[in-house]
Amino acid sequence: MKKLIALFVLFAVSAGFCQPPNLELNQFPLSTYLEAEKNFPGGQILNSDYYTVSNDLGLISFTRKDNLITDVDVIARYVYFKKDSLILEIINEWDVANHNQKLNNKKDLEFRKKMLSFYLKGEKAMIASMGDGKAEGSIPLEINDSTSYYKSTAWNLENTLVKISITMSNIYNKAKGEFPTHKVVVSMKATNITDRPTYAKNELIKRDRKEIPLIEHPVKGNKDPIYPGCENSVDKGICLRNSVRKRILKELELEDVVIKNATLKLKFLITTDGSVKPFASNIKSNNSKLEEIGIKTINELPRMTPAYSKSMDQNVTIGSSFYLVIKEGKIANLE
Repeated sequence: MKKLIALFVLFAVSAGFCQPPNLELNQFPLSTYLEAEKNFPGGQILNSDYYTVSNDLGLISFTRKDNLITDVDVIARYVYFKKDSLILEIINEWDVANHNQKLNNKKDLEFRKKMLSFYLKGEKAMIASMGDGKAEGSIPLEINDSTSYYKSTAWNLENTLVKISITMSNIYNKAKGEFPTHKVVVSMKATNITDRPTYAKNELIKRDRKEIPLIEHPVKGNKDPIYPGCENSVDKGICLRNSVRKRILKELELEDVVIKNATLKLKFLITTDGSVKPFASNIKSNNSKLEEIGIKTINELPRMTPAYSKSMDQNVTIGSSFYLVIKEGKIANLE
């Protein structure tokens, strides 16, 4: 199976899951994981629907576009100790997120079968690698539109507690606070950190779900943010990147700056209201003047139409990371 990224501790792959031996979350520093997230289409979630209860713990969350299950993206969460960035837990969640607005978001039988098939492939691969784990709950022999069930399997390895679970329900009862849930979760919790307090699951992270603000007329069904003028483009992501590259080159011309050969790395977020927030520390170049103008240009980018998540039925914050390559005074990497 082809891995999406080269970190052995992440389970998401193009056709299921993988589990290498000797899993230890802190073999790599937190910064390595965060750098690896750049390999996924998506970006950091600034208004995370989780928060840490303890002042000792930090939480960084990302959303990743994922084609493994139609209309379901991945939320990746990293829980770490602020003192030295040691990782306590990594959580990957494939979730039909309807809890923000408490929707009656029921799913048909075809979708439920695809979600279950995805879970079973992951469970099978993990059992093949780690042996039989401790199972809780069960999956009914017959699955229909109304079947509700929960199953989890956990492996207590030498340094890590690994768990995969599935929760499926089409129950909707607003008065009782019951809403449809379709979710697969893979979590990995470090068990070899001995000089820290012990945190129970319900003490570690707590749901504080807030409605993500919508723009007045979202472009439903479009997963990419739209740069002004790119509305009719076949690939709006390419149009956005090329438009930004050209805007930077135009800014060089306006400031009468001549650069023959240089490379500029760019990274910024397009938020739920379409405004742009640059990652200044990730806008880097081997030419200091190009880097300066790159930061200035990103800060002055126009408001865009934000990315829209069909599964969440709302706009989402998404990151964009790419390069501008200038050769002989021209853009050499237009797509």
